[in-house]
Amino acid sequence: MKNDQLIQQLLRLGLTPKQTELYICLATRGMLRIQEIVAYTEQPRSSVYENLKVLFERGLAEEFIESNFKYIRAYPLTVLRSDIQTKIQNLKYLEQDLDKLDEAVASIAATNEEPTTSVRYYKGVSGGRQLLWNTLKARDTVYVYSAWGRGSYVGSKFYQNFVAESRVRQIREQVLINPSERVLQSIKTYQGTEISRTKADDIRTVDEQDIAINGETFIYNNVYAQIYLQGHIIYGFEIHSRQFADSQASIFRTLWRSAQPLKL
Repeated sequence: MKNDQLIQQLLRLGLTPKQTELYICLATRGMLRIQEIVAYTEQPRSSVYENLKVLFERGLAEEFIESNFKYIRAYPLTVLRSDIQTKIQNLKYLEQDLDKLDEAVASIAATNEEPTTSVRYYKGVSGGRQLLWNTLKARDTVYVYSAWGRGSYVGSKFYQNFVAESRVRQIREQVLINPSERVLQSIKTYQGTEISRTKADDIRTVDEQDIAINGETFIYNNVYAQIYLQGHIIYGFEIHSRQFADSQASIFRTLWRSAQPLKL
């Protein structure tokens, strides 16, 4: 691994550039005295002491005495494995608690007076991901108008996780599409895979001349949401209104009854 790649990896472990420089110096030169570290790194002595303290605390370096001289040496990076695994486990616990926390916050918010209608705007990949993830709160069927290809908005890895979570929560959706060659080919390719949330029986088609479908539209609970691309920029919004969502859901169900079953 080249030095610049090594530096980037160490920075990802949470070390600062100066701490990274110190660690590489110790790991490649063996045990050193403080004045040698200062000379090799050209860092001020006070900075060396300050950053060595962090390496000591993280178990990446140790101080020892040999022949009446004090030396510093590096420890292998594998000492961080336990720390990383602990953080991963804590993140899993946090993820499991997020829904409960969200419900708790929602119950508190419900006690406050809110406008009957509110609009939330989303932008960029992170906004698109949040808007999609919000559909996991659906208490019943999610009604969807889809131009197909959600992964292109939010990334295939995120969408794979989104589909997996949808299955855990047993989210069901009914989807209306325009049966273009691109859309039908995509459905054929990915139907039944880990990045396919919709069952073929839950997809129906409407002619583009009757209703042109662009982007993604979701109707669930008291929410009407849309996400779409403008050039390379992702835009989205949610309208929180029971009356509006119910009206749009009624329109969708009417279209669904007259739509054609999917034919692949």
